[in-house]
Amino acid sequence: MPTPKEILYLTESDVQQTLTVAEAVDLAEKGIKADAAGQVNGDKFYMDVNQDGFIKPFSGYLAGEEFAFVKTFSYFPDNPEKINRPTTSSMVILFEAASGLPACIMEGGWVTGLKTAASTAITTAYLARPDSDTVTIFGAGNLGRMHLRALAERFTIKQAFFVDILPEAAENCAAELEKELSFPVEAISLENRESAVRKSDVIFTVTTGSQALVELDWLKPGVFIARLGSYQEVALDVITEANKVIVDSWKYVSPRIPEIIQLIQEERFSREQVYAEWPEIVGGKIPGRESPEEIIVYIALGIWGEYAAILPEAFRKAESLGLGMRLPSSG
Repeated sequence: MPTPKEILYLTESDVQQTLTVAEAVDLAEKGIKADAAGQVNGDKFYMDVNQDGFIKPFSGYLAGEEFAFVKTFSYFPDNPEKINRPTTSSMVILFEAASGLPACIMEGGWVTGLKTAASTAITTAYLARPDSDTVTIFGAGNLGRMHLRALAERFTIKQAFFVDILPEAAENCAAELEKELSFPVEAISLENRESAVRKSDVIFTVTTGSQALVELDWLKPGVFIARLGSYQEVALDVITEANKVIVDSWKYVSPRIPEIIQLIQEERFSREQVYAEWPEIVGGKIPGRESPEEIIVYIALGIWGEYAAILPEAFRKAESLGLGMRLPSSG
């Protein structure tokens, strides 16, 4: 591809036209395997802003790819009340690997949800029981919706439950996805979540709240839990009593996940209690699920292999479809 003379700007609407969920799941697996093989370079850090907000710059590059990325994710919990704007926002810049020049700026909210869900679907395929068919998802926003769509690409789902602090959000989500995916999707109130958890083979928590949504006593043998939010989502003993706790990266999880922070402070958990980091399992260094009865907890904040595979392909698809707006490049 020639050195860019212009920068392509893609809105959320543009990006949504580039990749299907199925394509994203396959690309996520490619990125995860490349990461496990040591073929992805990346890093991220959290920059606290004001009292409660943060901005997270996040970068990555897959060896041999045409483009590297830098993505920002911001979280400002007071935005809805103060300025009637979303809590989170994301932006992506793609740089030509050969020159370091910017080639694309894309709004990143939708693709963040797509990538995260695709990544979780692959993780679940490795760590959940193959016959898993019932799922509970906490969080009925874009991330929750994406997670069910992505999971349905790798599992035959017979029943899905959505739980949200806003009952109407869960009901709308369930109605939309049941029609789209053609299997039962039910909204469950927060107060009645135990009933859904007890039935579930797979549990995802993708919320911005902070409370123990899942209790140890509710879990059936063999369940897989992906704990994916930034604030407390599970009871502490869900982590301490699980058969295996797997993290995507201890370096990033240990200072940011409230349950882990508290357990470390109470001297009830440490790096030694982590069964594996996720790339070790994908790379075949450590086995994943070894028994249908194991309760496995996966804790993740995101690493870069999936983005490094997905974002350049979204850009190429946009180019081929003639999407976006051309901006002049000073280079």
